[in-house]
Amino acid sequence: MKTYKRTVELNDPLSPSTGQVTFYAGKSPWPKHIKKYFFMEVSDCNSKVRLHISQVDTEAMFLRKMKRLHKSLGKFIEHLEAK
Repeated sequence: MKTYKRTVELNDPLSPSTGQVTFYAGKSPWPKHIKKYFFMEVSDCNSKVRLHISQVDTEAMFLRKMKRLHKSLGKFIEHLEAK
């Protein structure tokens, strides 16, 4: 598997806030438990959330989790834009 790692700044360039999202798919730091490791981490100022594949998840389960998140985020954006 080719490693994928991307970090994107979420705030405008002149903003003093520190928001970002990081995506990772690649080798696991715990190869005895998980061969491949995937996560998405969102951070903003003092808080951070990481959604990751766990020992009981399959790759397909993690992908479904990300698709549900994607769909839910899209609906939230539509709601905010509807005013």
